[in-house]
Amino acid sequence: MKTFSQSDLDAIDQLWRSVPADHVWTGWSAAGAEPEEVWLYRTRAHWRKFPLRKTDKGFELFDERDRKVAAAASLEGLLTAVEGIPGLRAETDS
Repeated sequence: MKTFSQSDLDAIDQLWRSVPADHVWTGWSAAGAEPEEVWLYRTRAHWRKFPLRKTDKGFELFDERDRKVAAAASLEGLLTAVEGIPGLRAETDS
């Protein structure tokens, strides 16, 4: 698994700070100087925590059950991916 550099973490933080306060992406966290995962927090119907992993092709998001739910080549694409993931209620209503 690839690790996130400090510049990756700074870019994630800058991107997160650029979204409006009522955006579905509510925050993020990471542990360590060069983590293998970053956690994105998102809410729509319920709180959700998504592990974000860096790959050779960009970034991949996983759900609570470690299923890949989105992939993006860039951090900007990641923002669109986060916006497109349904809330828990939307998933259970299907």
